[in-house]
Amino acid sequence: MTTNDIRTKFLNFFKSKHHSIIPSDSLVPKDDPTVLFTTAGMQQFKPQFLGHLDGFSRAATCQKCLRTDDLDVVGKTDFHHTFFEMLGNFSFGGYFKKEAILWAWEFLTHELRLPPERLWVSVYQDDDEAHAIWADKIKVPVDRIVKLGDKSNFWPSNARQSGPNGPCGPCSEIFYDYGTNMNCPKGDDCDPDCSCGRFSEVWNLVFTQFNRKDGGILEPLPAKNIDTGMGLERLAAVVQGKKSNYETDNFSAILKIIKDTFEFHKIHASESEFRIIADHMRAVVIGISDGVVPSNEGRGYVMKKLIVDMSDLAIRAGIETPVIYTFVDIVIERLKEPYPELKSHADETKEFIKRIEEAFIKVRRQRVPELKDRLLENKENANMLGEILFLYRDTHGLTLSTMMLAAQETGISVSLLNDACKIFEAKMEEQKNRSRKSSKMIGDVFADQNFALNLPKTEFAGYAQTRINAQVLKILNDEGEIFQANQGEKVKIILNCTPFYAQAGGQIGDTGYLSTAQCKVRVTDTCKANDIYIHSGIVERGTIRTGENVGAQIDESRRGSIMRNHTATHLLQAALREVLGSHVKQQGSLVEDSRLRFDFTHPSSVGPQQLQKIQHKLDQFIRQNDKVATEVLTLEEAKKKGALAFFAEKYGETVRVISIGDYSKEFCGGTHVSSTGQIEAVLIVSEGSVAQGIRRMEALTGTIAVDHYLKSQEEETAAVKQAWHAKQLEKEKQDIYFDQVRSSVDEIIASAENIKGVKVVLRTFQEMDVALLRKLSDLLKQKAKSGIFVLSSKGPQDACVVLSLTDDLVARGIKANELMQRIAPLLDGSGGGRANLAQAGSKQPQKLDGALLKAKEIIGASIL
Repeated sequence: MTTNDIRTKFLNFFKSKHHSIIPSDSLVPKDDPTVLFTTAGMQQFKPQFLGHLDGFSRAATCQKCLRTDDLDVVGKTDFHHTFFEMLGNFSFGGYFKKEAILWAWEFLTHELRLPPERLWVSVYQDDDEAHAIWADKIKVPVDRIVKLGDKSNFWPSNARQSGPNGPCGPCSEIFYDYGTNMNCPKGDDCDPDCSCGRFSEVWNLVFTQFNRKDGGILEPLPAKNIDTGMGLERLAAVVQGKKSNYETDNFSAILKIIKDTFEFHKIHASESEFRIIADHMRAVVIGISDGVVPSNEGRGYVMKKLIVDMSDLAIRAGIETPVIYTFVDIVIERLKEPYPELKSHADETKEFIKRIEEAFIKVRRQRVPELKDRLLENKENANMLGEILFLYRDTHGLTLSTMMLAAQETGISVSLLNDACKIFEAKMEEQKNRSRKSSKMIGDVFADQNFALNLPKTEFAGYAQTRINAQVLKILNDEGEIFQANQGEKVKIILNCTPFYAQAGGQIGDTGYLSTAQCKVRVTDTCKANDIYIHSGIVERGTIRTGENVGAQIDESRRGSIMRNHTATHLLQAALREVLGSHVKQQGSLVEDSRLRFDFTHPSSVGPQQLQKIQHKLDQFIRQNDKVATEVLTLEEAKKKGALAFFAEKYGETVRVISIGDYSKEFCGGTHVSSTGQIEAVLIVSEGSVAQGIRRMEALTGTIAVDHYLKSQEEETAAVKQAWHAKQLEKEKQDIYFDQVRSSVDEIIASAENIKGVKVVLRTFQEMDVALLRKLSDLLKQKAKSGIFVLSSKGPQDACVVLSLTDDLVARGIKANELMQRIAPLLDGSGGGRANLAQAGSKQPQKLDGALLKAKEIIGASIL
């Protein structure tokens, strides 16, 4: 039975049990700042777990997940991965323990035909209900039912003692017994809580029945939920009779291509290294397809690190050219059935990976020798060695394995390197902690969401209205829920309905006021969590209370600016695709009231002529005053109409589509103007790179754009005037200088040296313009009738030389340009010219004097 067969069987089984089959969410959790990636199947159902049912109370899914907690053991164990698929069935206030256990057993033993005698189960030590179902209903022998404590069989682990607050409950796990492990120290007492490898955890059934409160108080939830998770790769290993996930059909196919490629290059790697590449390739291909562009921060940093680690393994094995990107096709081939969208992102995925490989190969080649020198300079100091290792990891991306190999080659002792590694690891941990704090991604999928329990979704009225009457449902401060707030207090307020747009899709949240006759709250930001809108602000007057009605009024002028900027991002994407090509895809955006920012895929910088064409297109779109139309369509209808989607987004069954003229059609939930003419003006103010293959443009709209343009024109005009004035002053200075020198022509000629009967003049001036040197050489030739003149000028940063000779000497076969070809390199310069006149320039003025001495020898040798 293939992995694809198992996935299909699971979803079909729960469809027969009246579950809604929900597509996998993106690896990038939508509207969830607590985690970097989707790490569990239940994550997309947070609203349902918090009581916001939306059309279904039972669901089943196969969810794409990515975890980095076990990165250090990936490839070294049989079951740990970065990317994996999680099968899960869920109930939101519907069925509970009995059905969850019965169906899990039915699926494993009937659908997959796993032998019941190979299955063990664990239950929470105080969960007599679950124990009774397993023993009495399923008839699992009591000696194969293991009772475990809070760490192993309560979710979240140890939540009762350590938190976090929020939904939690006991769990029951199903294990597959591979048979006695002769090396297990427990011998016959081995059970599923042992880590010897005999037992493989197949399925975890979580019974979410409590709400944890401060002090470890477990309050029964009004609606009990089921949340199950089963790793598809691990289940495939059990079904296919393999001890390792890497031996299953999907992994073995990928591993074969990787090993064949290494064999073609006549190099070898360890089995664990091959496994690491196979694992990381799946994560990178899925990640990039879901919009996670490799970069130096956040999710993008994880993607880049995985690529660098794979590239490093290939380089250390002996492949000095990009090779990892060639494994994209086999990964897509194995995953295209559940995720057909991977095929459309194949080329850009390869391009991203290849660019990072090329950059890392270059960095590695340059930095490893430099690293060795730095390590040798500090070879007796473990602290400094650790600091250097961290610096080269953090700044240049060198892997610890590569750096340790380089360190060993320098002869530094093993004990000193071990101490240095401890310093390195401590610095890395400090950096991770700083990153967690700054990103606010704290890892708990229900963190700070407890306030939302049993609250209805906020009704958003802001597309059509800017002021409505609403009811205050809840007031929060930093300590938690309060029931009133007085003047000067900072609050977060939840209403039943609102005209305030909550930050989403790159567009910032609205500001404005909530007011009654007695109070006024200034709203400084609006965000949302699971479709509940949170109005952050400060009470400016009076007292606001839960349950009272308020007038909710947004800042209309600010919203108008935001709308102009948001519609302008759609125009910008249309213009980019017309000028640069259809490969341009949105990679992110920021829509504020004062500016807009748009990130997009493009392999190189946008040239001046291309920028001019893009700006012209934007001007044209605005002059046309095209209608901006809004439609609400099913997802399939929108796709058929060719609407562009930001592919990191997760879309529901119905979507909002914004169409402009015949050139722009995009999925978008933001607010927009009704016609392009209302934007008034769009001005591109910057273009640059933010990551490999990702460009960023920033632009202004409306009166801000016009004011910026007029100001820049004024500054440009002033700069031109200033430059012209400076040039005139310099010209006057040079004219005075030349008049002084011209009076010395006879003296210069009189100072000429006689070399083999030819007058040779070598004279250096301070900061004389090269044009004046040429003018002076003409005067000298007129006066002297015959001679060679080498005139030079020296300044603080540069030097120049003009060499001329009279026609009689040219007739004798002496050529100025040939002489200059030999003189210019003496001062690290370059030059050229004709037979009677040549010149050269240099950025090394300190070399001029020595070059002129040598020039005299060169000239003497040329005179026959």
